[in-house]
Amino acid sequence: MKLKDLYDLVWSKPLKQICTEHEIAYADFKKLCTENKIPLPELGYWTKLSFDKPVSKTALPVEVDVNKEIDLIPLKIIQKNRSIKPKISNPKKVHPLVVKTKQQLTITKSYRDSVVRTGYKRQKDILPIHTDKKLQKRALKFMNIFISNAEARGIKIKFVLGKCYAELYNQTILINLRQKYHREERITEGGWSTYDFVKSDKLEFQTGYINKKNWLDTEKLKIEERIPNILDNIEKKCVQGHQIDLRNKILKNKRALEEQKQQEIERLQKIEEEKTVQLFNDAKNWQRAELLRKFMDAKKENEISKGTFNKETEKWLAWVTTKINDLDPLQN
Repeated sequence: MKLKDLYDLVWSKPLKQICTEHEIAYADFKKLCTENKIPLPELGYWTKLSFDKPVSKTALPVEVDVNKEIDLIPLKIIQKNRSIKPKISNPKKVHPLVVKTKQQLTITKSYRDSVVRTGYKRQKDILPIHTDKKLQKRALKFMNIFISNAEARGIKIKFVLGKCYAELYNQTILINLRQKYHREERITEGGWSTYDFVKSDKLEFQTGYINKKNWLDTEKLKIEERIPNILDNIEKKCVQGHQIDLRNKILKNKRALEEQKQQEIERLQKIEEEKTVQLFNDAKNWQRAELLRKFMDAKKENEISKGTFNKETEKWLAWVTTKINDLDPLQN
């Protein structure tokens, strides 16, 4: 729907009723309205209206684009997934990607060795599991559960240049599973301070590339139990990216339309300028043609009065008449 339609909807019935009818969360819907500068009815507005008391309706800001497209479907999907997020399905079968990853990790020393090896012409598309042999089995099981629940939500696993991404609405987020390392300070024999990276028995799941989001094993909660939260975060980021792309697409189309309008204005202006120039040129040529006619008539009268009018004169008059007709815009 367009932004103006959403504005009319907001002022036609209470927000909670709208959210119930469209199966979306109240907080998400309110945030959507705020982000798009859609004014909301003040507290007590509908109560006053029910008792026929005077109320005021806030108009849309002037700078708001009333034709902007607003998509409620992503909010519906988020709300639908929220209702099922506590449930984690444990797949009965092992996902083919997990099988492939296990095979590669079995014949190589590490994930890095599996993905990029000397002599390999192409990078391997396997799941990003950075653990030692001790945690490898649990990491593979985690990935199997994660992928199964992700695909149930419509999230796909995608590989680009050896890196693994979660994809939704054509938006991708880098994912990674690793063994957590702790940095411990150590004093060398020479008295210098240095640090050693010590392995732990904890798994850490990461999303993103620059601004990473991490989920780490704790004493009370394992990351397997946090898979719904991880998927919620991925879904939220993808929805935000999708909405940004949608807004950018609308702005791009708007700019393209404005450019077309400007080009049409410039084209019409150019035509008008050419017509104006042609008008003045025609006026000048008409004046020149009239001047030549007067001169031709005077020349003819002069030849007749002198008695020197002959065939040569007639030939000259015919030639001048041709030139006048070529010059006169009223004759062309």
